[in-house]
Amino acid sequence: MVDKVYSLSQVLGVAKIHPIYNPSVEYPPDTDAIQEVFELTAAEKEPDLSVQPVLQKEDLYQVIKRLTNDLNPKNGYRRSAYISTTGGGSGGLPLMFATDAKENRTQREVFGTLLKTCGVVESQDWVLTMHTSGYLYRSLDLISELFENAGASVLCAGSRMEPTEVVRALMHYHVNVLTGDSSQIIQIMHHILTLPDYQREQISLNKVVYTSEPLTEAQRGHIIATLGPVQIFSILGSAEAGPYALSNPQITGENTPPGTRDFIIDTRLVRVEILDPSAVHDVAARSTLMPESKSGIIVLTSLQRLRNPLVRYITGDMGSLHPMPEAAVGVIPDAERPHFRVLRLAGRDRRFSFKWYGEHFEFHNIVRLMQNAKFGILQWQIILGCLDSAPQATLEIRLLRAAAGEDLLPQSTLVESLEEFFYVFPENRTLFRIKFLNSLENFEKSSTGNKVMNFVDRFN
Repeated sequence: MVDKVYSLSQVLGVAKIHPIYNPSVEYPPDTDAIQEVFELTAAEKEPDLSVQPVLQKEDLYQVIKRLTNDLNPKNGYRRSAYISTTGGGSGGLPLMFATDAKENRTQREVFGTLLKTCGVVESQDWVLTMHTSGYLYRSLDLISELFENAGASVLCAGSRMEPTEVVRALMHYHVNVLTGDSSQIIQIMHHILTLPDYQREQISLNKVVYTSEPLTEAQRGHIIATLGPVQIFSILGSAEAGPYALSNPQITGENTPPGTRDFIIDTRLVRVEILDPSAVHDVAARSTLMPESKSGIIVLTSLQRLRNPLVRYITGDMGSLHPMPEAAVGVIPDAERPHFRVLRLAGRDRRFSFKWYGEHFEFHNIVRLMQNAKFGILQWQIILGCLDSAPQATLEIRLLRAAAGEDLLPQSTLVESLEEFFYVFPENRTLFRIKFLNSLENFEKSSTGNKVMNFVDRFN
């Protein structure tokens, strides 16, 4: 595993000559330039990562947008790239992050080995994945390859397969592992509960692996009440970093503080720093790390991505670092265990975004959308709620519009724009609602200042 990663010196050396980190550089370095970095850093001691600037998402994607649209033959960013899309709530086509195609395949191979090492996947596992494919998204091929690299056999159901068909496949092929976004998992659990006992007895699931937004305690309870004492695992990743952490409660334990979940990282693959939340705006706070077990904002540096490196990237997630527990002894090999740490994830930093149906929505992009003069929106509110029938997240948009005028777009156009922005598809349409109001009376207001709150989180 170690020979398939880069040193921190190599990653930082390439970052110095890459336009994401150096505004004076026009294009990413070519193979010769990268080889020169390797030669220059061969004898270097490991550098101090904390003196490097942090990278924020909006700065990253300004450079990516330029490189994506630059068709100059000298622009190596567009060559031999694996393209991973990310949401962010920008509307229209999603944002993208290009990784070297070979680096991406290697990362999948290594992470598959990590899944096997940490006991998430065994060779006899039959996995059914419901992840998204198409519309430029590639979650399905990512997850299927990770599990195959770990030794499992995979059935690719995708996100368009109806719950009835998914459950039929679970029974027919004796599937024992179900994986998908949290919302997809809950949707299937809800359907299984409607089945007669003789059909439920034909379901052989003993593992659930969720991705995207964390499961709430109510959702975890719902899964166990539906399937019995199954093991619940998770994979953590992003378009920018790829998969970089996994959860196995049998190793890390279940007794975490409310609203948190423990993940396992390999420090040879990714460096995780925990900074004070003020580091987003305070340059002085960016070189001081939070003490072990203290929560802060998660900053990532990948040791698997070199051609377009990821250095000190502010993820927008909150968390803390902890040592591996004694339960890891006997599960993780002695030679591997010293390199592993526990990353306790505490959810998104609510200053940046929220998550619904597997997508992040950045608040600054939402504000820009709502301020479109042609929409005539006088007041808006987003409510992240929950179904009465199942612990599944709903999204409600409440709007107060100006009186119709010749400069305003019709209501149908506004609805289409909102559905495009929030990635409303047939499979999640029942969880999405737009309410047009005639006054401020039916908006949720703060208890202190009686002001309309733009975002209300009832789900978390």
